[in-house]
Amino acid sequence: MTQDSEAHELSFQPKLFTNATQKKTVTISELYKQLKKLSKELNSLEQETVDTQTLDAVTRQLLAPSLLKHKEAGVVSYVSCCIADILRLYAPEAPYSDSEIKTIFNVFIDQLQLLGDQNNQFFPLREYLLTSLATVRTPALVAMLPDSEQIVSRFFIVLFGVVKPDQPHNIQMQILDVLQQLLEEPKSVPQDVIDVILLQFTKKRQQDNPAAHQLASDLANATADILQKYIYQYFNDVIVSASQLRADQLRGEGEAAGQHRERTAVMSSSLDDLRSAHYLILELNKSAPGTLLNVIPQLEEELCVEDVEIRILATGVLGEMFAEKGFTLAKRYETTWKTWKGRRADTSPLVRVQWVEHAVSLYQHQPQLSRELNDFVVEKLSDVDEKVRQTACRSLGVLEMTQAVQGAISEGVIEALSERCKDRRSHVRSEAIVSLAAMYSQIYEELEGGNMAARAKWGDIPSRIFVLRYINDPDIDSKVESILTGAILNFTKIKDDRSRCQRLLFVFSSLTPKARNGFFSYMRRQRDAIRLTDMYLDLCEKQCSGTLDEAGGVVDQQIRLLIVKVSSLFPDKSKVESALTQLAGLHDAEVYKGLRQTMDPSNDVKSVRKHQKSSLKRLSSLAPNLLETTAPIWKCVGLTTINRGLVPHLIEYMSSGVTGSSNDTQLASAAETVLSYITNVFPEMLCSSSNALFDVAELRVDETVVTEDRLALMVRFAKAIPKSVPKSSELESQFSTFVRTGSLRQAKYSAYLLTQMEGAGPQCSILTGDMVDNLDNRHLERRSPSFAALSRFARYAPTAFSMYAERVGQYLLQSVLLDSPSEQDMDDDAADGEGMDTGDSSEWVSRDSLDENGLVKVYSVKILTNWLAGMERQMLTRDNVQMVLGTLRQLVRNGGKMQQDQKTSAVHRNHLLLTAGSCILKLASFIHFEKMLNIADMLSLALLVQAPCYEVRSAFLLEKLVPALVARRIHVRYIPAVFLVAYDVEPTLRDNVRHVVEQHLSQFRPTPGSPSVVEDSLCRFLYILAHHPDWDDAQPVATLEVFAPYIEFYIGCVCMAQNVSLLFCNAGEIKAYRNRPVADGINKQVSNEAFTRRLYVLSELAQYLLREKSISSNWPVNVYPGKLALPGDTFEPLTEADRASVPREPFLDPEFVTRRAKAPAAARAGANKRTRPKTAAPTAPAPVAAVVAAGDKPKRQRSLSGSSRTATRSKGKEPATMDDESDAEDVDMSSVAETSDGE
Repeated sequence: MTQDSEAHELSFQPKLFTNATQKKTVTISELYKQLKKLSKELNSLEQETVDTQTLDAVTRQLLAPSLLKHKEAGVVSYVSCCIADILRLYAPEAPYSDSEIKTIFNVFIDQLQLLGDQNNQFFPLREYLLTSLATVRTPALVAMLPDSEQIVSRFFIVLFGVVKPDQPHNIQMQILDVLQQLLEEPKSVPQDVIDVILLQFTKKRQQDNPAAHQLASDLANATADILQKYIYQYFNDVIVSASQLRADQLRGEGEAAGQHRERTAVMSSSLDDLRSAHYLILELNKSAPGTLLNVIPQLEEELCVEDVEIRILATGVLGEMFAEKGFTLAKRYETTWKTWKGRRADTSPLVRVQWVEHAVSLYQHQPQLSRELNDFVVEKLSDVDEKVRQTACRSLGVLEMTQAVQGAISEGVIEALSERCKDRRSHVRSEAIVSLAAMYSQIYEELEGGNMAARAKWGDIPSRIFVLRYINDPDIDSKVESILTGAILNFTKIKDDRSRCQRLLFVFSSLTPKARNGFFSYMRRQRDAIRLTDMYLDLCEKQCSGTLDEAGGVVDQQIRLLIVKVSSLFPDKSKVESALTQLAGLHDAEVYKGLRQTMDPSNDVKSVRKHQKSSLKRLSSLAPNLLETTAPIWKCVGLTTINRGLVPHLIEYMSSGVTGSSNDTQLASAAETVLSYITNVFPEMLCSSSNALFDVAELRVDETVVTEDRLALMVRFAKAIPKSVPKSSELESQFSTFVRTGSLRQAKYSAYLLTQMEGAGPQCSILTGDMVDNLDNRHLERRSPSFAALSRFARYAPTAFSMYAERVGQYLLQSVLLDSPSEQDMDDDAADGEGMDTGDSSEWVSRDSLDENGLVKVYSVKILTNWLAGMERQMLTRDNVQMVLGTLRQLVRNGGKMQQDQKTSAVHRNHLLLTAGSCILKLASFIHFEKMLNIADMLSLALLVQAPCYEVRSAFLLEKLVPALVARRIHVRYIPAVFLVAYDVEPTLRDNVRHVVEQHLSQFRPTPGSPSVVEDSLCRFLYILAHHPDWDDAQPVATLEVFAPYIEFYIGCVCMAQNVSLLFCNAGEIKAYRNRPVADGINKQVSNEAFTRRLYVLSELAQYLLREKSISSNWPVNVYPGKLALPGDTFEPLTEADRASVPREPFLDPEFVTRRAKAPAAARAGANKRTRPKTAAPTAPAPVAAVVAAGDKPKRQRSLSGSSRTATRSKGKEPATMDDESDAEDVDMSSVAETSDGE
């Protein structure tokens, strides 16, 4: 107080007691009056102007126990406020002793403990007390007490207990001020205070009192420099103590059972303590990271301790700390960051799991850090431990794909994640597939919006997923199907059909050709499932209605067989099989009807889902246990992806691409492809939209290619739904115009459509007559469209064609096929790069690029073939049949020429060779023609698989022969031909054959339990090899070394532990037969005895190789119990006398056996691999005899079937395409991809 200032005295001297002893206070009412008046005057006094001597009396009175411990709470509240004011007025000194101050603060704390009751009448007094303590910094007095820890601890316990979320903000701030003073003033902080503060960061406390957690966070941030050492000491004590305890227990050995249980309990308790401590570290890092500066190095040390559990905790905690937004811990503690990254190579997979989970999360929270981790994440996606791979996949799938995340993830990570889709562990595969699909779903809008960077990086995700179909694994297929309508197409959320169609087309247009095949293969898989389920429901419904014609036992067996086939499509076969068995036993027509309706192509999506829900609801009331196990069946057969509702929009998109933008053109092309697929697989879906499909206005556009594509779609639909072409004079006129003046494709498509239009027969006759009259009109600019159209009339309008058939046949044979090219034509061919018989490398062009002469010849062969195929059997004459078959035979046996000395360009020869072979196969699908084809025809067709031109053998094998075999349109005697690809230079051909054999042909059995058709084909295959032109009797060992890989390829495709005995006995059975004498047309100089001996050599060679395979695979070879019989068209059984004359010595050359035994198995395997010739124009290699004569061992990289048959693939040429006329069955020609082990 300065000299100029006027001193203020306390004017009111209260009378609080009845006597001087101060043991009894005045009445309650009077006491309240006195205290209230005193409190008011004390509050009005200022510290700078008060005369403290006037306060002495009151100062001592207020400490009376009768006041401080008064039974009236309000009295104590007033007294506390008065004492707080006295402390304010006396500050910085206090008019009390240490013991009195201690008593006073205990009373203060008791009052503050009542702050939680805001409705109490004395709450303003307690609020005033808190304000006074905060503003006057009265708690500083506590710091000067010698034993202040107890009071300080009480302050923290009480104030953290009274703070509540609904309290006024000013009260919470004043509490914070008081606590901050209690931390700042003392020289040391009691451990109890640290415990109280850390308690607020526990999960339970955060949930129970978030205000206390916020108070602790604010306090820790405000006093971080003070708390650092105490928090470090706290965690150090807890972590070191628990770690030491675990280390001691881990060293315990040989204890009794009771001691073991005690040790386990101690280990568990110490681990819980460690987890709690690390959890607190995480929470502190979120709320007050500045308090942990000394704790981070301690966590770094934990990363390298021996205890796995501690490394797991430290890895997880640091991972979350690095991911914390707004605090770049990795930059501040670079050594800790480096040590943490090193945990990716921890010896424990559990630590690696923790590491990769948090490393991937950095893509989301700290993208700038995650770029350092891309290579490490790729590494963990291929970790040797499946749990690490699974965690890496799952963590990537839960990321929110923001722009920052998209930029942080490298293409290498995407590639590695795609590889995990082929992982050998199903749960890893599932996580990878789901994660890829989830990423795509989030990014789709950017892709559709035209973000080219996003398309380049993420647009191929659907392709990566759909190529998984090539693995042909039910588990993978089921997972892909589950995400197809979900994350990829999003059909579960998109409600209108137009939007569904747009998304389908966008996704489909982004697919690679291989992925498109995979997509359609999934759809074909659904078609197969629908077909089998439909057969299953037929039997179930008949059982239910009692209309069965067969015996009950037979029907039960049929149902069981169908159940096995259906269940094989799903990963958990046993569960599905059991569920289908129980479903068949329900005999409930309503459930069967609902399931049938879900796979009805005529239903739209709403109807499909409606029937799904109703039938499943019915099923839940009958057999609730079947809901879960049958759900995959309903989902698999439900037509919700490809659906009738999409068809009108697909047609609209296809039409809009004629004059639209490049994007519209792309979608239009996709729509046309999808529609073509639908017409082949689910043509019923187009029935309701047939008027839009056959809109004549769409055929009058100027774009030739567009009309050709539209006509091709019409043809597919017309083939699928006979007589579906609507009768229309406008359509008939337009089709006729195309036949007369259109392009080749327009003419042939229109001709076919006319044959399918009701009432168009007369027009077909008129057009046929006009074209026949102009066959030899060489003044026409192009004759090939007429020939193409005429080939359709010959097949599908036989009545119109029959009156001209013989005239046309003679003309085509004499004037087209037997006609040699003129010198001008040869010059033109040379100018076009089409080599003659001079070895020119230009041996193939696509059908569309073929010159006019070549097209006329090709369609001449087709006209002749279709003439026979279209005629009724009773109308056929032997001369006509022999003329056509003779023509086809000549073309096949002469390599595409009618006569050996005929001069024809290489391109023409190859196209005619392919066409003739395909036509023979087509005729072979008719029983009466099949009987006319002999063994020589079979051998000639088999050698087409080894045609020198790659495009010829590829198209014949994959587009003609294999589809016909899979669809069972031709006899099983043609199966052995597929194994002649063993030496093909293109591995894809071998892979495709292996796939078809394993997945299709091996499933065909004439009767249940009998050998499959490929098992029975071994003897026929050996017969073909015996008649192969590469066989050289003069060089037996060299010949065996060339032919052994054929048989090894067969064994690799067919042989298993279950059938090795059958195959072994089949091969041995050949010695009970001889070669049936036939003129094969290839080996005319070889005697029948020589062929028989070759068969015996091949018999022993096959048995030798089968035994070699069984030994390497540890398979037993037992005596086959069944009865064996070889096909009579190729083998003739020996009589008893003939059997006795068969030599007993081995037919297999001992030198071959010796050489093979000495060669390592790896070397033998490597020798079977052919490499594609690298030269632009490879020359024909020398035959076996020439090689051996030169003193060299015959190499397996030799001609496929004779010295003149060079296996090449024309560079820069397009492969042969399947003719639109082909009736080939949809066959999944997927090469078998290897699953990635991740090890």
